[in-house]
Order: sequence, then C-alpha cells, then structure tokens
Amino acid sequence: MILDNRGQPGETKVSRLGAEVKTVLKTAPTSRIYFLDNLKILLAVLVVLDHAAQPYGPGGGWWIASDPQSFLDFIVLGLFMGVIVSFFMGFFFMISAYFMPASLERKGAAIFMKDRLVKLGVPILIFMFGVLPTMSYLLNHYGQPVINFYVNYINIFSPKGDLNYGITWFLEVLLIFSAIYVAYWLVKKPSSKTTKKAFPGNTAILAFIVAMALMSFIVRIRAPENYWLPLGLFQPFQFEPFHIVSYGMLFAAGIVAYREGWIDAIPKATAKLWSGVAILMVPMLIVVAVATHNQQFAGGLTVASLLGSFWEALMGVSAIIALLALFKNRFNSPSPIAKTLAENTFTVYLLQLPTVVFLQYLLVGVHIDPLIKFAIVGTLGVLLSFAISHYVIRRLPYAKYILG
Repeated sequence: MILDNRGQPGETKVSRLGAEVKTVLKTAPTSRIYFLDNLKILLAVLVVLDHAAQPYGPGGGWWIASDPQSFLDFIVLGLFMGVIVSFFMGFFFMISAYFMPASLERKGAAIFMKDRLVKLGVPILIFMFGVLPTMSYLLNHYGQPVINFYVNYINIFSPKGDLNYGITWFLEVLLIFSAIYVAYWLVKKPSSKTTKKAFPGNTAILAFIVAMALMSFIVRIRAPENYWLPLGLFQPFQFEPFHIVSYGMLFAAGIVAYREGWIDAIPKATAKLWSGVAILMVPMLIVVAVATHNQQFAGGLTVASLLGSFWEALMGVSAIIALLALFKNRFNSPSPIAKTLAENTFTVYLLQLPTVVFLQYLLVGVHIDPLIKFAIVGTLGVLLSFAISHYVIRRLPYAKYILG
C-alpha cells in the first residue's frame, strides 16, 4: 500500500511460512513502526486541512468558489498552507520509499510491480472515471444529459477534456518512482543487508537543501506553480513539475534512510538545530512574500522564484527532520487507536476530497468568517473521512486488499 509502513501481505502457503518469517525479521523495520504510523496520521490530517482551506485562503482554482477574504484570512491561511505544502507530500513520498526495499526484496520485481499496479492503479481508475466525473457533474453540470456529459468528460482526445488524475496524481507519480527504483534494483542488485550509519551531518543536510533549491529553481523557470505538464499525447496523463525535484529527492532519501538505518537515530544537536530552522522559516515566509510582492512561487528566471525555492527547501527539509525527531522521541509507543487510524490513512487521502468539497458546498452562502468555515470544514472533514473510511469503505469487498 502507498502509505503502509508494514509492507505488503506475505505468502499464505504453509511451506513458505518459515522462510517468510525469517525474511521479514531480517529486512522489515520494527522499532520505527509506531512513530511512523503516527506521522502518517498527522500527514493525512494535514492533507484534509490543506484542502479545507482552499476556498477560504489564497488557494485558488478549487471546486468551490472562494469566499471574500479579509487580510487576516489571507495571512493566516496563506501562511498555514505555504508551510505545510513545503513538506507534507514530500514526506509522504519519503515514508513510502522507506518501506519499499524490504517489500521489493521479499516479493521480487514482478510481484512487487503487480501489487503496485493494483494498489495504485485501481484507485486512479476509480477516481478518473467515477469519483471526479460525478463531482464535476453535480457541482458544475447538473441538469445536462448524463450520458452526453460523461462522454465529453472522458474524451481523452479533446484538448479541452476534463478527464484527469485529480488528487490521485500522487499515486501516479509514486507508481513512476516505484518503477524507476525497481529498474535500478534489477540492474544494480543492491545488497539486502542494511548498513547502520550515522545520521547525515549538518553540512550534508545543507548541501541537500541547496541542491533541492537550485534544481527546483531551474525547473520552475518554465513551470510555475499550478502548471501541469502532459506526460504523453493524451490530456489526462500529466503532472505538476513544480515540486517534482523535492518529491524525487525525498523519495530517494527514504530509500537511503532504510539502507543506512539512520531515520530513527537523529542526534539531539541535529534535531535541535533544524527544529530551530523550521520555526524560523515560518515567519520568514511573510518576509519573502513581502520582499517578492508575493511572487515567490510564480516561477520564471527571477530573484523572487530563487528566494521562494530556497525558502521552500529550507522549510520542508528542516520540518521533516524536526518531525522525525519529535515523533521518534515523544510518539513512539503502540496504541490501538493510532494503529487503526494509521491503517486508514491511504483511504482518508482519497476519501477526503469529496468529503471536504461536500462540506464546503453546504457552507456556500453562509455568512460567517472564512476562518470559521475553515475550522468547521477541517474538523468535520477529518472526523468524517476517518469514520467513513473505517466503518464503510474498508469493509467493502476487496477494499482491504487494494487499500491496505
């Protein structure tokens, strides 16, 4: 599963059980599971809150038209969204990658990719051809003949076609990253043994940040935020290159972290330093926005884009280090509730979009401050997404196999 830190289901034949257990004990991480479970829960909640904030802050291009905003709404929600977007999806890629080596070595390339195609491909198809067209019809085209609307929607040859990945772009990119890693694994055949190494030093971390910032800046010269690049001849096959550098680098960092065993061994001094940097970077976003006239993420060959790229890399990497250290030290104990919530994070990631948009739709025309609407939608969105996932969606036939 995309967010499953326990790997994939093993063989069921009794004759293979002994070898399976030995392999799992040798390759699968155990002491890390609790704090990574809790981190997955946090990241899933942040996804819900980010989408809950879209029509009430400086998000734009959302399913529900934006409410009139005060300066306070713009600052508070803009700061919140800017900070979490710098790290939460990249962190998902890193956690997903961390558990791939053990799963790949246990299953082999063919079975591993077959599982990836099922567990990532099926949700993509359901959203592309089911959930997203239904939402579009109900919100924007209600009253049109359903057949005519649907035929036009799924027409991949139309330059104005609506068929797209939606929030399953994450699954699409993760599937591509997985295929690249499998190809590397087949060529290089890296050792199945992990080599315990010290957590990277501050110089190495800073070099990683600088490389991420500079490469992101180069990509953003031609690809500003919310610019979607086609992957092929047809409209649906596209991705947003704006964050692709950070996603790819953090995905690679997750694999290296597993191989070298340093993800749960962050020195206190390192954690303290980068936690301080993360805290400092939060108000620095306001400084950067003012200095660049809020053009820090507009792309182009500009100083503003360079500053935005460096701010985002510093904010994102320092936040990830800070959260890893915090959760390893403070939230690393077993809990039945946390286990249940963690098992639902992938489903919640998918389910939260229609849930949040439905709640936002109910509040259209209600004259209360956008910050209050955000609080209502965010709170109910989190509670309903987890509840519907656990009590409804994951109890459907084959749901647990696909959703983990």
